[in-house]
Amino acid sequence: MRLPLLIACLSLAACSPQSAGDAANAANETANAADSYQPMEPLNPPAPGTPGGLADDAAPVSEAPFTAESAQGAAQVVQTYYAHLEQGDFRKAWLLWGQNGEASGMSAAAFAASFDRYSEYHANIGAPGEIDAGAGQRYVTVPVQVYGRLKAGNRAFYMLGTVTLHRTVADGATLEQKSWRISSADIKPRPAGTAPSPSPSPTADNRSTARYRCIDGSRLVAAFDPDHGTVTVSRGGRRLAVLTQQRAASGISYAGGRYELRGKGDDMSFAAPGQPPLPCTAIR
Repeated sequence: MRLPLLIACLSLAACSPQSAGDAANAANETANAADSYQPMEPLNPPAPGTPGGLADDAAPVSEAPFTAESAQGAAQVVQTYYAHLEQGDFRKAWLLWGQNGEASGMSAAAFAASFDRYSEYHANIGAPGEIDAGAGQRYVTVPVQVYGRLKAGNRAFYMLGTVTLHRTVADGATLEQKSWRISSADIKPRPAGTAPSPSPSPTADNRSTARYRCIDGSRLVAAFDPDHGTVTVSRGGRRLAVLTQQRAASGISYAGGRYELRGKGDDMSFAAPGQPPLPCTAIR
């Protein structure tokens, strides 16, 4: 029986030329393997309260008892949604979009295929906002931090955004319609190869979301994207406008399509076409 080289040959002088060559080749292969080895980047999503992280909430999803119709009930739906994605159960996740998945804008198969690029997919769920009430309709926004790993190059990615949920309280509504379901999301899966969707950045996302309570009782959600100089303003789960950053002596100023968002610190004013500026204050 031929013994392993490391045992049979105590030195190159004690080995035959053939054995010495084998030993040298093995050593070179080991060295090359060591040189080419690239350790996988650990997943390290930005911490709450830091750039790219969720708001610094002590308990993002309360452990206290809550009803399914509450804002915490909506956050629980978001938590369940991302748990399904993490486990690869894409059909169950798809069904948590409104109208039995139709609000996602994709079939169940296309929805599942949109996650093919990821080898890992995780999320941290933030504290839900207050419920916005309309005529027989209810909306709530939940901040999320999504992170994971792309199959291409095993690169880590981190994204920050919001998920808006809707339910109806109108008479005659079905149980499905009365339940919280996802109506829109900043971080939304897109059909593979059919819609423009930039690859997630391997670095921390610079986007942030702020919620405002206005003097007329309404609430606004402003999703800031400093990398592109824009802010997306929504109310009641419905997008109102995407505004472009303007030059300002102090504070911030965004405008577009006769909409304007201006302010400094926690104080903002929002103007819609044909309406005077509406004073708003950040919800902390």
